[in-house]
This record gives sequence, C-alpha cells and structure tokens, in this order.
Amino acid sequence: MKLYVSPTSPYARKCRALIIEKSLETRIQVIETKPLDDPSELQALNPLGKVPALERERGPALMDSPLICEYIDGLDDENWIPARGESRILVMRQQALADGLIDLTIGRRIEMQREKKLQWDYWSGRWEAGIRRTLETLDSDRQQFERSVDLGALSVAVALCYLDLRFSELDWRAQYPELDAFAKRWQARASFIETEPPADA
Repeated sequence: MKLYVSPTSPYARKCRALIIEKSLETRIQVIETKPLDDPSELQALNPLGKVPALERERGPALMDSPLICEYIDGLDDENWIPARGESRILVMRQQALADGLIDLTIGRRIEMQREKKLQWDYWSGRWEAGIRRTLETLDSDRQQFERSVDLGALSVAVALCYLDLRFSELDWRAQYPELDAFAKRWQARASFIETEPPADA
C-alpha cells in the first residue's frame, strides 16, 4: 500500500504517526507529493486532489484522514480506536475537534497570505476566535485524553503542534501549560520526531 502525503500536512502527519505507532512501516509506503502541483498520480487516487490518500492493494483508494486512520487501525489487533460505546465516541469527538482546529488554522493562514489590501479582518478574526474557543474546550476536556494513547490524543497533539507551525504568534503554550505538557509528551515519541515538518516549511 502507498500513502500519499505532503511533509507539512497535519492530516497526513496524523496518518503517518499512526503507522509508526503501530509499526506498520513495512506494509505502507509513504510517498511525498505536492498537491498544489496537481500530480496526476494523486488525482487518480483522490479526485479531491488532497492528501492524505491511501492506495490499497485491493479496493478503491481512501481519502480523508479519519477514514484512512480507521483503516490503518484495522490492520492489526492493537486498537487505537475503541470498537464501540462511549469510549469510541469520545475518541472520535477528540479527533473531530482536532481536525476542526487544523481547519481553522489553515483558514487563517490562507487569509493572512493574501495581499494586505485584500485581507478581510472579519475572516481572520473569525478563524482566530474559533481557534481560541477550541483551545479552551480542549483545555477543559484534557482529562479525557491527556494520559491516553489513542487516536483522539494523537490527533489533538498533531493539531496543537500545527499551531506552532502556522500560528506561532498565538503563543498558546504560555496560555495553556497543561496542554503544552501534553503536547511535549507526544513530541518526544518517535512517531512525532520522525514526522516533524521541515524547519523551513
């Protein structure tokens, strides 16, 4: 199988980190690509033109990181996603909050990259307000995931680290020291060290 990624994509990082955590590197080859260059091999797998995209040996390709992570988790008996019940719902909720935080961070970055005269304070303010609300929620809910080793906790850690990359001026770590400690524990794991985005990203 082949997982198409870009080195800065947090959604792809989540999948890559899960592969490493589950020691599945020999079963899934990671292929770096540049989605904005519209590579034909990526578009053939994912008509959305986005990463991550997973080319399987049998069956259609998979897109969207929650779906890909669910598939990866089913490749062995070490479950990072509970099978059922409230524990599954909470893990999926944490993943949804994390992915939403990434969405907001990307939205803000796109707005801030526009020419200054074309930037809308309304949109950047809206993205930033959503980011702050989500951080407040994660900080309030952290007892649900801060000592967990599952897809929910991994997803939250990836999203928090993405803030460092794309919204460093927020300085969220100083405002939320417990979340900072949580993120640092994940950053010390091999799965995060090996998937660290390039310094010049």
